[in-house]
Parts: sequence; C-alpha cells; structure tokens
Amino acid sequence: MKKSLLLSAILTLVVLLPAVVFAQNFDEQIITGKAIIENKPKAFYYGIDPYQPVGILLGSNRFILDDNLLTQVEKAVGQSTFMADPYLLRIPVQVPNVYDLDHETLSLETAPYQERGVSEWEVQMLDARGMTFRTLLGKGTLPAAITWDGRGDEPSMVMAVGDVYSYIIILTMRDGSRMRKIGRPIDLNGLVYDNVVALKESEVATYDVTIPERIARYYQYVLNRFKEKGYSRIKIVASDSYIAEAAKRYLDDRLYHTEITVQENPEYARMEFIFD
Repeated sequence: MKKSLLLSAILTLVVLLPAVVFAQNFDEQIITGKAIIENKPKAFYYGIDPYQPVGILLGSNRFILDDNLLTQVEKAVGQSTFMADPYLLRIPVQVPNVYDLDHETLSLETAPYQERGVSEWEVQMLDARGMTFRTLLGKGTLPAAITWDGRGDEPSMVMAVGDVYSYIIILTMRDGSRMRKIGRPIDLNGLVYDNVVALKESEVATYDVTIPERIARYYQYVLNRFKEKGYSRIKIVASDSYIAEAAKRYLDDRLYHTEITVQENPEYARMEFIFD
C-alpha cells in the first residue's frame, strides 16, 4: 500500500513538473508576443502612404498582422475617418522653398538699402518681363525687411513659379530728392495658393518610370494638400505632357476613385496641380 502511494506521488510529480515549466515558458512567450503585437502598429503608422484605404494598408505583404485587426481598426475609428483625417497616419513632408501664400508671406531683405533722411519709400515688384507687378508703399525710414504676399496689384494676380521676379526700391528724401536702388531677384521652387500647387518644372521633371525620392517629396506634398482640402479632381498642367504623365502615375497609385487629367501648355515653366 505504501509503495503504491509512493509510486503515485512520483508519477504526479513527473506529470506536473513539465507542466509547471511549460507554463512558465508559455507565460514568457505570451509576454514577448504581446510586446511584439503592441509595437507592430507603429511600423505601418509611419512607414507607408498615409492615405491608402485601410484594407490595403493592413493587407500589405510587409506586415504580418492578425486577420481580426482590420475589423478592430474599423470599429475603433471607422474607415472614412482613417482615410480623411489629415492628422491620422500623416507623413510630414519637407520640401525646399515652397510657400503657402494662404498662410505665409515672402520676406524681402531691405536693410542694405536703408538711408538716413527718408520721408517715403516705395518698393516695385517686377515680373519676368520687367513690368510692375505689385507696388508697396510706406512713410518714414525704410524697414529692415518687407513682407509680400506674392500677389499683384490686382487681387486675382498671383506670382508665377518658374519666373524670376525682382524689385526696385525708390526712396524719397526729406529734401524732395529721390534715390533708386535695385533689389535681389526672387526665384521660388514652389508656390501654394487657393486650390493650386505650382512647382518649378525643372525641380520635378523626370522621364524615369521610377520617381526619384527628391521628386517624390514634392508629389507627396501635393497629395497631402489634396486630401486635407477634400477635393475630388486634379488637373495637371505642364509644358511636356510626358512629365505630367509621370506625376499622374504617381498620384494614380495613391489615390482611388479620383479623376486626374493632364494638359500640355508649351509656355509653362512650371507644373501646376489644380484641385477641384
């Protein structure tokens, strides 16, 4: 009888001991697995196009995710919110010398042209043909810097990217004499205003099937602007339809159910994306 009890006790230990060890290992695997699951969403939040439909986003071959995750995400935020909110999955895009004239102004350095005894000053913005595009006036000493909103004397006139602008400073002295000074040229890579993104064509021109990263940053800027404003159509105008078609292919791959048309205008030195 004692032998039977002893044998039973030994068998119980033999069975339970691996179970305890397995449970410990299993607990560790769960903790590790949970950490991986929590970190995975960060990968697709910052690694891809922010405006892909959620199904394509989560179904990408680059991510091994729970099949139920798509349902959970849609329940949490809704597919339309996931795609429309500009602050969800947004990739910040930095592009050089692109001004948003709806929110920014151009700063003209005028300190080198200051003189004593000035009663009035005038700054004439000249377009590429040398014609007066905008006139800025002031009294007293010429400021060290003058801001310009990029628009002409007529409210509908906006400076054209690809054209080089310049400015002339005219100082009227207290004794009635006048001094004339020539300012520096203004040449921008891009301009944003109202429903238009205009980019210097030399900055984005490519005949390659694969868009270089430098140019892709400009197109991503256009894409983000388009989505933020909630437009539904895009017209691309450029001097060369092949260059415009390269931009269209890039946007087509990232926009769905969006009408994108191309127009060639040989007189353009820029590529314009006009939203509607």
